[in-house]
Amino acid sequence: MRSLPLLVLVAGLAPGVAHAADSWTDPFPGVRRLHRVTANQDINVLEVDLCAVGVSVRATASGERQRTVSSFGALVGAEAAINGDFFSFDTYSTNGPAMGDGGAWGGADHGYVAPVQFGRFHVALPDHGGTGGVEAWARQVVSGHPTLLAAGQPVGNDGDGLCTNRHPRTALGFSANHDKLFLVVIDGRATNRIGMTCGEMIGLFQELGAVDAVNLDGGGSSTMWLTGTGVVNHPSDGSQRVVGNHLAIHADGSGEATSCPSPRYQASFVGKEAPLEMISGEEAVVWMEYGNDGNATWDLDQTRVGTQDPQDRESPFFKEGNWIGPSRPSGADHSSYQPGSVGRFTWVMVAPEVEYTTTFEETFQLVQEGVTWFGPEETMTIVVHPPGGPRPPPDGGVDDGDGDGGLGADDDEGGGGCSAAGGQGASWLVLLALLALRRRRS
Repeated sequence: MRSLPLLVLVAGLAPGVAHAADSWTDPFPGVRRLHRVTANQDINVLEVDLCAVGVSVRATASGERQRTVSSFGALVGAEAAINGDFFSFDTYSTNGPAMGDGGAWGGADHGYVAPVQFGRFHVALPDHGGTGGVEAWARQVVSGHPTLLAAGQPVGNDGDGLCTNRHPRTALGFSANHDKLFLVVIDGRATNRIGMTCGEMIGLFQELGAVDAVNLDGGGSSTMWLTGTGVVNHPSDGSQRVVGNHLAIHADGSGEATSCPSPRYQASFVGKEAPLEMISGEEAVVWMEYGNDGNATWDLDQTRVGTQDPQDRESPFFKEGNWIGPSRPSGADHSSYQPGSVGRFTWVMVAPEVEYTTTFEETFQLVQEGVTWFGPEETMTIVVHPPGGPRPPPDGGVDDGDGDGGLGADDDEGGGGCSAAGGQGASWLVLLALLALRRRRS
């Protein structure tokens, strides 16, 4: 674990004020921790990059309720966890909607609850005054009240006794584009740990750079746990409280960032295999490999190889029944190419009919259908011969793959004249010699 004083990292906290007792650590990939200690406050913050590889969110399922924060974190194999919504000590049901891995439970979305929702590449935090319920895409939900920040604006809760008094607090917030999640636990009910009002919480979230934030259950429930470290705050009961639900963070540096609101599709070229020469009608199995440098898993149906230069052109090497379409040779070979892995794309190419030896430049790139083209463009240079073997076009050169089968524009204009180097025929002889040498080497 690396620890640095805030004075070194203060540029990452906007807008912020350096505090002498602040320290930042990086306990897990994609997770930074701020521990701030003053004469009367003890504050713990986790800044979670929801788009970092391996980062995802896990909330409590109905059968996992009524646990301490550390018990839940260990149960789901998380790296970090906090307590969640206000709850009933009789049933341990929550005040607002709750959901774990798609299983809904808990209370309804009434006029004083804000359901924080995480789904596959979706995040939402509505104002507590809304009653729109949980979105269909939601998979993990923890609710709270009241709203502290909405679209960057402080929410007035001056008449709310829950807000005007200082208490131990648990709260969460999001950056402007919702790719960063802030989990905050404030200790209280001690002379050197007095807790905060909602107004003071708003100030803290603004300092962190959050634009949306909501208060969660506090008091004796407020707990932050890290695997390998344990509970990092001072629960006001003197020990952890058994609570209704929780919010956990997976951050092991491997796998898909499922809670990232904007998936990143990035790739680096690894290798390819394709023939240098083919004969018209001949088939060849080719493949290209790319490293998955983004944060989303490549799948069979949507991650594909597409034609480029120009984009979405119909390839002359298209094979009916093997290609997805004339401009889409193949999807991913497997659906498990997670971030950090190498993905292979395999297809069959059929050499087009040509009358003369023709050189084709076939350029391809990865595409996530309906989302983006990504990764470097890669070109296969393939010389295609007519069925009878190598045959120069009438002008003695090699056709450039423009689709005319070697019948150049100079054919009707007396092409095929001599050159200063000994004529087009000599050039063709040189090409034949090079092709023969290549075959012998292979």
